[in-house]
Formats: sequence, C-alpha cells, structure tokens
Amino acid sequence: MFNQASELANQDLASLLKSVTERTVANQPVRAIYFVRILAIIKWLTHADYWMLSAYFSLFSFLGCAYLVDKIARWKSELAYPAHIAFLYYPSIVFWSSGLLKESLAFGALTFLVGTYFSRYQSRKLHAGNIFIAAVALLIIVFIKYYIAAALIPLLIYLALYHMSFWSKTGVSGIWKKTGLLMVVLALPILLFLSWLSPNLSYGELWRVMQASHYEYIRLVPDGALHTLTWFGSNLDTVVNLPYLGFSGIFRPLIGEDMTFPAVLSSLENSVLLVAAVISFSLFFKVRRQFSPELLAVIIYISGLSIFLSYSAPNFGTLARFKIYYVPFVIMLVVYQLKSTKILSKD
Repeated sequence: MFNQASELANQDLASLLKSVTERTVANQPVRAIYFVRILAIIKWLTHADYWMLSAYFSLFSFLGCAYLVDKIARWKSELAYPAHIAFLYYPSIVFWSSGLLKESLAFGALTFLVGTYFSRYQSRKLHAGNIFIAAVALLIIVFIKYYIAAALIPLLIYLALYHMSFWSKTGVSGIWKKTGLLMVVLALPILLFLSWLSPNLSYGELWRVMQASHYEYIRLVPDGALHTLTWFGSNLDTVVNLPYLGFSGIFRPLIGEDMTFPAVLSSLENSVLLVAAVISFSLFFKVRRQFSPELLAVIIYISGLSIFLSYSAPNFGTLARFKIYYVPFVIMLVVYQLKSTKILSKD
C-alpha cells in the first residue's frame, strides 16, 4: 500500500486530486483504496518516508487513546486507572494500533469519536475543535472500517438521545423504559443507515455476506480458523453458537490452541484476560452496580462486534488484529471490577 500511495503522491497536485476523488465501484477493494488515498495525501503534504508515516499513524492512534482516557477519567474518576490499562498499556492493543496500518487510523478515529461523546456529555456543548475532531474521525471510520461505524454510531446516537432534556416532559423515566422506546424509534432509521453505509449491511445481504466471508476464511486457513459448533443440526445450533462466537471473539486462541509465533503470545494474553474476567464476574454481585446507558451500550457493542467478527473473519490471526476495536472496553470493565473489589489497586 505504501508503494501505491507513493505513486499517487509523486503526481502533481491536479493529478493527485483527480486520483483521490475518482469514483469507486462495488467490486473493488474500496476500504484499501481509500486507505491508500489518505496515505497518498499525507505523503504528498509531508514528503515522509515509510517510517515517518508509521510514526504519524502511531501518534494519531496514541493521541486518540490519550484523548479518550482523559475524557473517561473526567466523566468517572474511578475509571481512570482501568482506562489507562486498557487503551494505553495493554500489549496487543498497543501493538495492533501502531504502524502503517488501517487499524492505527481507524482505532485512533474510534477513540477520538467516543472521546467527543464524553466531552459533550460533560460540558453539554461542543467547541469547534471537538466538532472538527469528531467529523474527521467519523469520515475515517465510515470509509476505512464501515462495520465499526455500523456498530458504534447507532449506539452513540442512542446515548445522545437518552441524555437529552426533553425526557422530563414526556413522563418516561428509567433506563429500560427509555431504552425500549428509543429502540422502537430508532429501528427504521438504523436499518436505513446501515443500508446507506454499505450494501453488505442491508437486511437482505448481511447474513449472506457473513456466510460467504466465513467459508472463504475456512477454505484458506482451515487449521487456524474458528469453526462453528454443529451439535444439533438444526436452528438450535444458532442459540449455541452466539455465546460461543462472542466468547471466542474475545478470549481465543487460548493456551495450547496455536503454538506458532506470534499467536502463542496472543494465547497467553487471552488466557490471562479470561482468568481475570472469570474472577471479575464471580465478584460482580459483591459490589452494587447502577446499570447505566453507557454500560448497556458497551455491552451491546462488545457482544455485537465479537460475534460478527469472529464469524465473518474466523482466522485467529485476522481476529487478533480486529479485536482492538472492542477488547479494550472488555479490559476496562474487568480491571474496573477487580479494582473495585480491591483485587487490583493503583496504590
């Protein structure tokens, strides 16, 4: 991709603008094309080589994480330590969100966009800088990782509407009543938004595309892939596979499943996270929790993406890279729970 971007960047300005604004068609690798175009524009502006561009992308990702951690810490101070661990120190998150990768760009955009929500929630208004950051982040996610946008944007809209002041005039209160009403109101707009975002996400195409991607991954890498369970040979398999895929999308491969390098490092990390998650869940009822719309949105986001990505991209290597979009939120919740029960402490 760097070589392709270099060829575009070596053109004069008029030719470059023509190249990067040329229409794409559905059968092209659209996300890769847009990534190359973004890369070409940055290279044309900075004249940077591969390593400097990698540093720029890594810096963008880091700044997004730092921005989000700061906003989360201002929102709830008790989440500061878990957020630091999850977004700034966890090894695989740091690794896969660094370098000249689409993940660096998209993960940085995701963290900037979520950080902007928390900034809006705290101050009840957004400054020009916040709006600019959110607009750029939104464009990056939509063009580079549309399926992340499909999971994230509806939930951010739900949260924004949930906290609007008009609820006091409606007489509707309580998280479940407000959430149920918003689900009904947002159902059709979300379906239309998904269809606009990509034909692959339309109601009639989503399942077909997921199946095609799943079987293609299985065909290419049968030994290093996540195979679904076929216990009953009926629709009951779907009931079994949903939690299985959700679990696998977060915690697999585990120790012993893949001993090749670097997958073995990922398996060690996943196994530690699984043990921590089990301990955290076992202690959940010892600390009284108030169920918030943010917690509900995070659970839906994690569950949806882990199931979707573990099925449509079941290769363990690919999944290790894609997990950075939702696993940091898992880590933050686990560390927060362990810290609240005094198993972990920053002191």
